[in-house]
Amino acid sequence: MEYTKTSIEVYFSLESKAENDFSIAYVTNKLGVFPTYTQKKGEWHKPTPPIHRSYTPRQHKYTEWKYSTELRETVNLPLLLDQMLNTFSSKVHIINQLKEELQIHPYFRIVVYIVDGASPMFTFSKEIMQFAIDIGVEIDIDQYVFGFKEEV
Repeated sequence: MEYTKTSIEVYFSLESKAENDFSIAYVTNKLGVFPTYTQKKGEWHKPTPPIHRSYTPRQHKYTEWKYSTELRETVNLPLLLDQMLNTFSSKVHIINQLKEELQIHPYFRIVVYIVDGASPMFTFSKEIMQFAIDIGVEIDIDQYVFGFKEEV
């Protein structure tokens, strides 16, 4: 995949440990939010689009319920964080209840593709930080930096 502008994806996921499993439909019903991606422990991984022919099929080792902003061309990380907060801030009690009941773990991740040095501002509002504390989750940031254009 070739990136022409800086892009960001923010997502919240609930994942099982390898020895556990949970009902994706149950989590969706409790949260009242449809996931943008799911995987079920034991199901076969189906890459999209199809990848190199040397790919070895494999089974998912854990179950995951994921809600994502999808990848957006932007440097405005706070806008995407606010979108996530608007979706989940009223569901803190439900998330904590699901964690306890199903033995699942929440993850809050930010994936940034920096192109030509256009890095986003990494600003976290008090509300985002409080949300992370309330559900007992760390915020993970992955950055991928692509070449800089040299001026002539």
